[in-house]
Amino acid sequence: MSKAADLAYEQIRNKIITGAYTAGAHLKEEEVAEEAGVSRTPVREALRRLDAEHLVKFVPNRGAYVASWSTADIEEIFILRAMFEGHAAYRAASRITPAAIAELEACADQIDAQLPGQTETQRLNILAANQRYHAIVLEAAHSERLNKALSWLVEIPIILRTFERYTERDLLRSNHHHREMIDAFRTRDERWAQNVMDTHLRAAFRRYVVHGNGST
Repeated sequence: MSKAADLAYEQIRNKIITGAYTAGAHLKEEEVAEEAGVSRTPVREALRRLDAEHLVKFVPNRGAYVASWSTADIEEIFILRAMFEGHAAYRAASRITPAAIAELEACADQIDAQLPGQTETQRLNILAANQRYHAIVLEAAHSERLNKALSWLVEIPIILRTFERYTERDLLRSNHHHREMIDAFRTRDERWAQNVMDTHLRAAFRRYVVHGNGST
């Protein structure tokens, strides 16, 4: 892929992930090219790559659209995350360092400090701490295969907006899982860590179902 195509890919992908391009939006090549500051050819290449990542969908004779996600799609994504991140937690339990555990605690403390988490600033801070927490667990697993397998799953727009409509009670429950996982890491209990991560992600999907429109 050319540098121009790489640039277009990064810009389009970022706009999809951040919600600037919403689900179902028509990605007209000429408009996207103008926004990205490149020609239509690299945009076409970038859209094909995003189609392969299931972030874009091509409709015959109509062009490219930002992918939409059904409840069944999201359930499958959460199941896959539970499988992969559960295994990451299992591996991390025997490999994680005291420094990494301390950083996990700092993330959990940051989430508690932002409660009730109902303002935009609080939610952004909670999101950042939550993302860092899961990244630390994945880093501690020391598995390039897991890292690659999870890279696109955790960046799907609906997943990134996990806390948009969480209640304070939901946030407390989620952070309780974080702290229980830390206890499992301290005791080097692989199965405990794996089970907590599985519960954590399945609970997130249940909240998605309750809130209905991507508010996991």
